[in-house]
Amino acid sequence: MNRGSSPGLGQWLTVLLMVTITIFLLLKLYQYAGFRQFYPAGLTVAGVDVGGLTRDEASELLNNRYIEAPITIYHGEQSFDVSPAQANFTLDRDTMLNEADFQRVQQDFWAGFWGFLWGRPIEVAPVPLTATHDREALRDVLQEIANLNDKPAQPPQPVPSTLSFQFGEMGTQTNIQASFADVEAALYRPTSREARLVIEPLASARPEINLLTRLLVNMAQDYEQSTGGTASLFLLELATGEERTINAGVAMSGMDLLKIPLVLELYRALDHPPTLSQRALISDTLVVQPDHLSANALLNIIAGQDDPYLGTDLVTESMQQLGLVNTFMVAPYDDDGRPTLQTLSTPANNVEDLATRPTPHMQTTAEEMGTLLSMIYYCAQGQGGAISAVYGDAVTQAECQEILTIMQQNQIGSLIEEGVPEGTAVAHRHGWISDTNGDAGILFTPASDYVLVVMLYKPNWLEWEISSPLVADISRAVYNFYNFDAPYLGN
Repeated sequence: MNRGSSPGLGQWLTVLLMVTITIFLLLKLYQYAGFRQFYPAGLTVAGVDVGGLTRDEASELLNNRYIEAPITIYHGEQSFDVSPAQANFTLDRDTMLNEADFQRVQQDFWAGFWGFLWGRPIEVAPVPLTATHDREALRDVLQEIANLNDKPAQPPQPVPSTLSFQFGEMGTQTNIQASFADVEAALYRPTSREARLVIEPLASARPEINLLTRLLVNMAQDYEQSTGGTASLFLLELATGEERTINAGVAMSGMDLLKIPLVLELYRALDHPPTLSQRALISDTLVVQPDHLSANALLNIIAGQDDPYLGTDLVTESMQQLGLVNTFMVAPYDDDGRPTLQTLSTPANNVEDLATRPTPHMQTTAEEMGTLLSMIYYCAQGQGGAISAVYGDAVTQAECQEILTIMQQNQIGSLIEEGVPEGTAVAHRHGWISDTNGDAGILFTPASDYVLVVMLYKPNWLEWEISSPLVADISRAVYNFYNFDAPYLGN
């Protein structure tokens, strides 16, 4: 035997290497052939990796990720697990898995085997999520969470000790429409299935007029129960026309409050601007004076002769034309009336069991005094109204402005004035007799202009120590209501 013809070590090694490689390739080919029965590596369906899984396994995994796994919804710090079924969330698994099957079978065998061999699978297109949900059902779920956790704003409340109104508490409100995007995104994710509802602050509303009304009613009732008297109140916000009344139609003594219609009638009667002496009489009539001489002198000017009774008749007739049927004068000041005419019958005083004892020859009501002041205000603002409709050019806007300007000079530091900050413009006329005190004015405040008339009656004698602080308190409560953001807490 020729030794030179025997295989050498190198040849044996080469053969062994080739056999090994062949066995390895056959083994890998066998493995790959089996692997081809599963979804290719790297394939994702609806964001879920299904590489190496069968169709049934992939279906179960998708169901686990999307249907069985809840989404967590946060309302502030509170969390709620919500089942997708509550939103009627459904997966179109057939469509998605059919697409995955296509990705599996369309792959070239040998190209796929080469990638398998080197651990570099051929890239496959991901299968997008195909699913639906019922937005109205989801809205119901979110609304239920909102109903459990939203906090209504607490309304303001009165503070009796300061006659102001404290702020209410802020609330919260879920903006469901704005929350949909995050919640639906969580619903369509296989992981990180969390969402936060959009929570908006709910501001406390400003106090409503009924809150002020209750406070004023309580104050009036306390006065009436402690004195046996009657509290009459009229309030009108001039911008809106909203009014509140308490016994505002009760007949009351007119007192110095009737000097307001008296001066208005003077301007109507004059066919020329007031002279200097007439202006002095007007000022003395509308500003507190120790006597009534100026007012009685104006009645003579109104009458056009030395007859103050005729002047009172003209004032009364003028008020009737304006619709103020309960406001009248039948005698000048410091006069008990004519033997032939002591008083007039009006709807206000012609009632059974009248709780007040108004002066027979000079009467009004809080409502009519407040209504008259509002007429003058609108006239001064150039807004027309009853004075323009009834008097025409006989009373001008400038004359109405002049009346209010003079009334602002009536500064006594008590009653309505005492209830508002120093420097607040108050055009008012007050009056008092033994059993009745009253104040009627227009208040020009930062937030609102309004008319306030308060008239108090107490049988026999009404002490100033009772009436003045009460009127001031009522005035302060009204001011603080309209100027809620900057209340006046008193000196």
